[in-house]
Amino acid sequence: MANGSIQAVLVCAPASLANASQQAICPRLGTQYFAPTMMQAYLLDPSQQNNIDASLGQFDYAYASGLWSVAFGMVVGLYFVSHGIGQVLGMIRRG
Repeated sequence: MANGSIQAVLVCAPASLANASQQAICPRLGTQYFAPTMMQAYLLDPSQQNNIDASLGQFDYAYASGLWSVAFGMVVGLYFVSHGIGQVLGMIRRG
């Protein structure tokens, strides 16, 4: 199911100079001129807003912090395991 379609849109792109009709469409910002440019863009269908909002959802900070804690704990645990293995191998090497 498509959530949108590819369509031609008009955007204001930076330009070195712009004539009066271009400035009427795309006003300049300070000394920067803009000129209207046609390009293709993927535009979302407004009827699909509920589906998109539901798929994004709210960011769950508690879940993310728990996941980060587990991952960090695994890294620290693997460090201690590898350090212990290194100590054992060093002891064997020294005899």
